[in-house]
Amino acid sequence: MKFSLIVATLGREAEIERLFRSLAEQTHRNFEVIVVDQNPDDRVGKIVQRYRELLDIVYLRSKKGLSRARNVGLRAVRGDVVGFPDDDCWYPPQTLEFVAARLAAESHLVGVTGRCIDPNGAPSHGRWAKSTHLLNRYNIWISATSPTIFVRSGAIYAVAEFDEQLGVGSGSRWGSGEEVHFLLGVLRAGYPVRYEPSLRIYHCEPITSYDDRAYLRGRLYNRGFGRVLSVNHYPLFFVLYSAARPAIGCALSVLKGDIARARYYWIAATQRILGWMD
Repeated sequence: MKFSLIVATLGREAEIERLFRSLAEQTHRNFEVIVVDQNPDDRVGKIVQRYRELLDIVYLRSKKGLSRARNVGLRAVRGDVVGFPDDDCWYPPQTLEFVAARLAAESHLVGVTGRCIDPNGAPSHGRWAKSTHLLNRYNIWISATSPTIFVRSGAIYAVAEFDEQLGVGSGSRWGSGEEVHFLLGVLRAGYPVRYEPSLRIYHCEPITSYDDRAYLRGRLYNRGFGRVLSVNHYPLFFVLYSAARPAIGCALSVLKGDIARARYYWIAATQRILGWMD
């Protein structure tokens, strides 16, 4: 079973080296790394050259935009299974072996997802389901994010590409949700995907303090969340539930006197509604 790992990258160097080192240590060796470089300079190209003897690397370039870059990478896929590692994540050594074993043992499965953890083993990137299950349109929000998604390439070809209006660098107001929207297309096509909480990908928590940068991220990401709810025709009860969770977090933070956190939660709640209304 061959993997094609599409790495869209912009503005990072040390993180790319860390990812490459983790890939060089994989116990399952049959994979290619499709690097899609969005930098205007050669910072990533130099790193690629240093790792060509250790990794099978396909080096491509694209315009800015995470979804645009992934679509460029999808057109170059030669593997049986496609993964989408972020340029600042990294894999434990048995990651690809774990996924290959699951998909080989259960041929009806089209994909496997896992969860993100920080270097200390704590969950990162939001809430995660605790038990194994098949994905559906409701539990997908706590069962998948880009670097934890692995899907057979045949299913991807049947679904289409990433929506280039969604995601970081898209130029739109919707700075996230592209991977969930993409995976929802896989599910709509009738392909089963299983969440395995024991599949863990290292990824540092993106928000460590509630500052202007965090607020900007909160606006973009949560508006993208709402947009995905809208274009995938989620019922009103789920839209309200999705906005109510951060709204409650806002209220609790105010009661605790944590105004910075309360502001972030308020942004999350309101932007989800605005994204759904877009």
